[in-house]
Amino acid sequence: MLNQVIKNVQVCIPFMMLCEKHLPMVIRHRINPEIGLDGDVIDTCSPKALAEVASVLRQEGLGVTLHGPFYDLVPGGLDKTMVKATRRRLRQTFDLIPLFEPKSIVCHTGFDRKRYHEVRDQWLDTSVQTWSPLVDDLGNTRTVLVLENVYEKTPTMLERLLKALDSDQAGFCFDTGHMNAFSDTAMQGWLESLGPFLKQMHLHDNNGIWDDHLALGNGNIDFDTLFRHMELRGLRPIITLEAHQEDWVWDSLNTLSRSAPFLRLISRT
Repeated sequence: MLNQVIKNVQVCIPFMMLCEKHLPMVIRHRINPEIGLDGDVIDTCSPKALAEVASVLRQEGLGVTLHGPFYDLVPGGLDKTMVKATRRRLRQTFDLIPLFEPKSIVCHTGFDRKRYHEVRDQWLDTSVQTWSPLVDDLGNTRTVLVLENVYEKTPTMLERLLKALDSDQAGFCFDTGHMNAFSDTAMQGWLESLGPFLKQMHLHDNNGIWDDHLALGNGNIDFDTLFRHMELRGLRPIITLEAHQEDWVWDSLNTLSRSAPFLRLISRT
């Protein structure tokens, strides 16, 4: 069962860790990576180094997803200079899509109610202007943009943004750990509001206090209820494990291999 689980999930790995340490293990165990990209990678890694990793993964037949940069970026910000810099960084990231041919690229909206509560409509307009050209450019690819909940207290702004983008190549990435640590809305509320847009999930655990990125089962998130919800509604998003230590990733894979709802879910694909 473990091999079947590995075949049906992505595992988050920062690009430099993949290059410097984990690529042999990824190949040996047939792990599908979600490659984390950040500004340093984009600024310092040569096109040759990026292309070599992409070529190895393609030759091995492994499925790739990407996670875009998010530190300091303001896709819906109010400072025009900062928004311009954000759009440049996102464009640099999306320019790597033909190289990696990912199933998805995960990005953060940057929305924080404490910062943007009084300018929500302006934030939304700016955000739509940021993402729309990038989504349009995905039209000739198999890649979808998935926007992830982080500090959002409710699904409202993500729902408004995805409705405004109105594209089959833009969807929702449901991050279970962020929901549990930062949201005022229970899991069911997120799924009811954004289920129609659900294209990917990030799975990691915590106890609702902080975003610890623990192994599944080491916090208080009810993953089996999540899997049953997906099964009943015929949902099959991309699933990424985001535990932040290598042994926690293996613990999570073993937990999934013992989850009857999860095994039923992947048996349908």
